[in-house]
Amino acid sequence: VDNLSLQILDRTHVAGTLLHINVDRPYPVRSRVDFVAECATPMRLAIRTGRASDRAPLESLEFSDVSWLDGSWAAAEFACESTRQPGRAAQLAREMYERGGPPDTEVVYCDLQPDGSTEVRKGVEVRFSPSANAVSVNRQWLSSGSVTADEVRFGANSVWRINRQALDIRRSAPGGEMLFSGLCDRRAPALR
Repeated sequence: VDNLSLQILDRTHVAGTLLHINVDRPYPVRSRVDFVAECATPMRLAIRTGRASDRAPLESLEFSDVSWLDGSWAAAEFACESTRQPGRAAQLAREMYERGGPPDTEVVYCDLQPDGSTEVRKGVEVRFSPSANAVSVNRQWLSSGSVTADEVRFGANSVWRINRQALDIRRSAPGGEMLFSGLCDRRAPALR
């Protein structure tokens, strides 16, 4: 989010510009998306059309719920929080990066086995957010993830299931055959 583009429209709406860049080569900017964030609960976001300098009438905008996976949650959160507390933008951006997900993100470290391999990888970081219904493995958010009160689930071909209470993990084939079982831990593995 271009923090210089942020403009407070009223008590609950902030306009801004989201820049799409290549992290390795930030210039030139790949694209720009002008948006309006609705800073209520739940947060919502609308894409603006026309020139960024034009004030968009709020009643003509189509707001939709934000999602962690498409980046709209991060854009809205940054726009809303940094305009509530001017001068805090850099600190907020760092906190969001370090947290690695929505505020309710939980982290477990699990034994995983890559598809088609007999190797077991110990202590792989799995993050999940019940509010965003999203799952990440090694900080890559997955479109196949879902979170319930009992389990965390992800995977396209075979399905991984983490029992949130017992902290065990199982991978099953599409037909239900168990392919792998392992354990998870809330503590990060010791550095070697």
